Amino acid sequence: MSSDITPPAPRPLLLRAVRHHVLVVVWCLVNGLLIGWLLASSQQVTYASTAHVLVNPTVGNPFAPAPSSVRQDEVTSLETEAQVARSAEVLSDVAADNPQLTLRELQRATTISLPPNSQVLEMTYTASDAATAQQLADAWSVAYLANRDRRALEVNAERMARVESQTQDVVDDLRAATAAAQRGGEAERLFQTELASALRNELVSLRAQRSYLENSEAPAGSVISPASPGSSTAGLTPLVLMLGGAFAGLVLGCLIAVALERFAGVVRSAPEVEEAGLPVIAAVPARGWGDRLRRTPPTEGVDATIRRLRAKILDLDPSPEIIAVAPPGARGTDAVAAETVAQSFAQAGHRVVLVRADGPPTSSGLEVEQRGLAEALLHERLNVHEMLQPSVEPLLCLLPWGLGTASTELFVADRLRTVLRPLVEAGHLVIIQAPSIDSAEGEAVVGAADLGLVVVTVGRTRARDVAQLASDRTSTSTALGALVVGARSMKMHGRGVGDASRAAEQEPAASLARDPAAEAKR
Repeated sequence: MSSDITPPAPRPLLLRAVRHHVLVVVWCLVNGLLIGWLLASSQQVTYASTAHVLVNPTVGNPFAPAPSSVRQDEVTSLETEAQVARSAEVLSDVAADNPQLTLRELQRATTISLPPNSQVLEMTYTASDAATAQQLADAWSVAYLANRDRRALEVNAERMARVESQTQDVVDDLRAATAAAQRGGEAERLFQTELASALRNELVSLRAQRSYLENSEAPAGSVISPASPGSSTAGLTPLVLMLGGAFAGLVLGCLIAVALERFAGVVRSAPEVEEAGLPVIAAVPARGWGDRLRRTPPTEGVDATIRRLRAKILDLDPSPEIIAVAPPGARGTDAVAAETVAQSFAQAGHRVVLVRADGPPTSSGLEVEQRGLAEALLHERLNVHEMLQPSVEPLLCLLPWGLGTASTELFVADRLRTVLRPLVEAGHLVIIQAPSIDSAEGEAVVGAADLGLVVVTVGRTRARDVAQLASDRTSTSTALGALVVGARSMKMHGRGVGDASRAAEQEPAASLARDPAAEAKR
């Protein structure tokens, strides 16, 4: 059986979840923004001050001129100086002048950056007060340069001591060589004379080195830019924290919405059923707030919807002979919807048989507890026409469940269709009030029908049940369509059905007289 109703492509789960649970998403977003603001406001404001120090080559340090060196601003040497500047040796001098600070606190508050292609150190100190940051940045740069001067003097003194020691040794050797040149053989005197001449030359060189070291003055460096006034280091941090908190809240809200939609989401409108992949044949319009407050029965809306449903079913080609009315999911049956659809077809002039396939009758009043579907499934020779019961509608007959219990092996689609075939051949439209499609009995009833009419209740039917049913449409030969009803509209409309059922019980004779099959039996 073909249908002209094609469901649209399903909407992504995330979009549906956010649309249905937008309050949850907004609540998480606002809370994330609030948490970010609280974190930003709880952070202490800090100020940074930077001093620029030019590092000059000095004797005894990596920047000292050497014949093999082409450049004196190698990055590795500057990095060494940066490590020295943040060492305990330098910062201990700063801590000595500021006893309120420990060496570890100073090390945490200092940073050094190296501008490319330069011999400049950018020394930055961070503190909770702008004046303190500027003061300590200046003190740190001065302490570093003083340490470089001290290291240069120490290295120069060590070199001078070595030169002095070498000079003394040369002088002693020269005296010994001069004395030896006065005695011994001619060759020995000549050798000692040459040795004394070489020692004199070496002594001259050592004297020159000593003079150079004594007169060398190479400044370790200078502060080319004193510490700048302390500036706040907050920058974009509060804004980043607030935006980060809002983003985290948005993500959390979306995850909660997806979880709610997947595990507890319910259908809220007919378009959602179509988005899930199940075509909607008809939908009862939603009741307005005024109708709800006045408790106006939704009779007109339900009647118009059932008429549209009947027209669309009759337009199907070929026209269905057996219609199963069943809810999705694990819910029971929908007696009101089945009775309403059956009465609509009967009132339009069609001979209809309403079949109870949901178990023994309970409280609707349409049924009479006699032989029915269970006995017909158990015994092939029983005439199903003899089991029909009349109703208040002249063209509507009832086939009750019966008193027997059909086994699982007999409650299958082929067996049901065989039992119902005589009713179809007699010109009846068979409408079955079926259990939920997820049950084995529901699958058998829908499999025996030409059209499966799925009753989707807004606000109660789970969206995942509808989606699962829509995904299984390709695996069944029975055409499926949805009748979307309100949570209370069919229930309020069904009160009239119950009244008609009780009237049928009170006037069995009149009902029998209106039923052609009953008249033939009599």
